[in-house]
Amino acid sequence: MDEDKYTRLVLEGSEYELLRARWGMFSRWSIPQKIRGCSFLLFAASAMFPIMFSLPGAVQERYLGVDVAASQVGFTALTLFSVGCLVGSSVGLAVLAGYRDRLDDISERQAWSLVGIEDLFSGLGLVTGLLGVVATLVLAAIGHAGVETIDALVASGVRPYRAGPRIAVTVAAASGIAFCCAITVFVLGTFTESFE
Repeated sequence: MDEDKYTRLVLEGSEYELLRARWGMFSRWSIPQKIRGCSFLLFAASAMFPIMFSLPGAVQERYLGVDVAASQVGFTALTLFSVGCLVGSSVGLAVLAGYRDRLDDISERQAWSLVGIEDLFSGLGLVTGLLGVVATLVLAAIGHAGVETIDALVASGVRPYRAGPRIAVTVAAASGIAFCCAITVFVLGTFTESFE
């Protein structure tokens, strides 16, 4: 939504926009911008595979084996959780934008509900999803510090490249899922602009 339209809605006294501007989390961003932000985080999550593939040979050999793409490390489960948060948030925001677009007049009670639901989905995607993606990328990249660093972490009880739980998938699959979801969510954000 352009700033002139946003300012006009607030000045005209649109109950929803007034409440959103005053109490909403991330209220400076429109719903399509939030959805596109989720897609950018998903693109970042898909960078896990190139990061893992570029690890030093000694780290790959000692902790991941011959085929990095087929290795199942524990933090791929975190990647899938982050992808789920970001996709769920994006779909929820898009449905909310579509619902809001169909309403002719929004009462104060409806406006409070809409702002609360928007904040819920915004927090799920832009906070929880962001934290999960950052943690995933840090865990993937920690091997670039060298074998000595990984050995020190293992000695202290932290095993970043430990085989994952049953829900963990291969590094290539987790990155592929994140990339495909990123494209889908980006298109969803573009489609959602038609509701503004």
